[in-house]
Amino acid sequence: MNYLILAGAALLVVGYGGFLIVQGLLKGVGAASKAVADQRQAIADKRAERLAHQEHERSLAYRTQNPVRVVGIPNPDAFRRAFALLDDYVAAATAYRPVLPSGVGARFRAYRFPSQMFELARPHPASLSNTEPRKVSLTSDDVLMGGGADMSSLYGRAAAACDFPCDPPTFRYSQTEAPAPKPNFPSITAPPQTAVRLVASDGRDVDDGDELRAKAYEPELDRVALLNSQTRQLHTTFHEKYAAAVEAQDLMEIYLADLALKWRDAQAALLLEFEQVKEIYERDCQRATQPIRAVNERYRRRTDDGVRSHFELALCNISLPVPEDYPWEVLYDRQERVLQVNQCVPSLPDVSVVRQDSKRPPAKRDAEAALRRYVPAVALQIAHHIARNDVQDDVDRIAVNCWSRFFDPASGKLKDAFVAALAVQKQDIIEFNLQRADALEAFRALKGAYVYNVAEVVPIEPAIRLDKDDERFVAGRDVLDGMAQGQNLAAMDWQDFEHLIRELLAKEYADKNAEVKITRASRDRGVDAVIFNSDPLHGGKFVVQAKRYSSTVDVAAVRELYGTVLNEGANRGILVATSHFGRDAYEWAANKPLTLIDGPNLLALLSKHGYQFKIDLQ
Repeated sequence: MNYLILAGAALLVVGYGGFLIVQGLLKGVGAASKAVADQRQAIADKRAERLAHQEHERSLAYRTQNPVRVVGIPNPDAFRRAFALLDDYVAAATAYRPVLPSGVGARFRAYRFPSQMFELARPHPASLSNTEPRKVSLTSDDVLMGGGADMSSLYGRAAAACDFPCDPPTFRYSQTEAPAPKPNFPSITAPPQTAVRLVASDGRDVDDGDELRAKAYEPELDRVALLNSQTRQLHTTFHEKYAAAVEAQDLMEIYLADLALKWRDAQAALLLEFEQVKEIYERDCQRATQPIRAVNERYRRRTDDGVRSHFELALCNISLPVPEDYPWEVLYDRQERVLQVNQCVPSLPDVSVVRQDSKRPPAKRDAEAALRRYVPAVALQIAHHIARNDVQDDVDRIAVNCWSRFFDPASGKLKDAFVAALAVQKQDIIEFNLQRADALEAFRALKGAYVYNVAEVVPIEPAIRLDKDDERFVAGRDVLDGMAQGQNLAAMDWQDFEHLIRELLAKEYADKNAEVKITRASRDRGVDAVIFNSDPLHGGKFVVQAKRYSSTVDVAAVRELYGTVLNEGANRGILVATSHFGRDAYEWAANKPLTLIDGPNLLALLSKHGYQFKIDLQ
């Protein structure tokens, strides 16, 4: 066993030694081969170097004999400027996102028709009715006289008032009002895409297919290839940026188109709202000004109703120290060119003067001065306002009659009586400066009639009476010419007697341009006839009673006549009788606006007009 182990080891040693010997032999052979190869390579390298040098020298000679140049080189600066313009436009177009302005042109919403511009200073007379008297207070300032609205100006304002004072609204959206001006697409085009070429001196392209040329112009050809690559890249970049700019432009235009639609809808809504506000304004204006414009239209036609309505409206636009619900009326006579105003005023016993700045009562002298000027101030303001507003010259004379309603202390009955009368020529009153004039002195200067009595109401005769409409009036019947001379008046029919008195008074007042009306046979309210006398100083409304009596007329009949005068608001009462009046009747009628005509005076009056009759009371 050991012998085998030793034999194996020996074999291993012998084998390894042989391996080493063989390896050494192989290395020697390899080194020799490598040396031969290296020598051969060196010879080849030298040969190649010599050939390369020869080729180089040949190329240099060729280049020298055949010069070349590169053409078609692109301008990078032009591309850079174009890129900058396109980039700037993309940024601007992307950022350009204006919005609709808010609240632009909407100031019309604040407009409402100012109806108070045409509110009347006091109610129209047609809306008033008789009212019971009441206690009123006034201050010293209330008797200061002022003016009212100028009717020409009022008509002008009413005619133009319905013009809506605001233009139709608009958003006024434009580029100049946007956050910035709308960017404009740059006006550029892509530079022409031409190839970079290498050309010979004769202008022909140098073809790199020839080996000699390829070698001779290798740097230039490489440069041409690089430049062509750069050119293609520049054009590619340009087209990309141009496409981006077009896309940005399209997106901006889409946004602006959508905004334009919104603007159109918003403007349409705003215009609709404008028209609605305008319609309300004009409707309110029409409602407020239509009465004024209607009066103006009638006034321009110069009808009697138009003239009267004009002055009614004028007097509705003057402030007077009179309770608003106290009635008044306007009457007009075209033939006489007379305008009459009957104004209800508080009776002086119902008026108290107070101090505006204190609760203490004013001095008696100051209170009395205010009361004395109160009614004259009212009458003067009315007359002056009428004269100032006689735009078409329809009036020559103006009559203002102020009347009061009061409870008669003796009977407790409600009565009416005229307390002031003013009849003036228009030119006389229009020259007055009411703001500086004293009401009482001016009233006296114009010869106005006014009874000042704080204890009781004393009736006076109105200056002029034009209110002749009365349902009691009937057509008069002429009887005088059908009667026989010497006929007994005491024996005639009582209705014929009343017509005789009417006919006689018509003849008596014929030269005074008066009109006599007779009432129906019912003897309504104790009036048999009414005389309307237009005389500016002594005229007015006279009520007449005719008594076909055979006995003495006592004081009761006279008192009845006076009560009728007060109730009728007349200037005077005339009592005609076929008999005589007692002494007490004459005494009671003294200092009162009453005229008593007994039988003898009646016969004398008839004789004056050519009629001879008699009165036989037996």
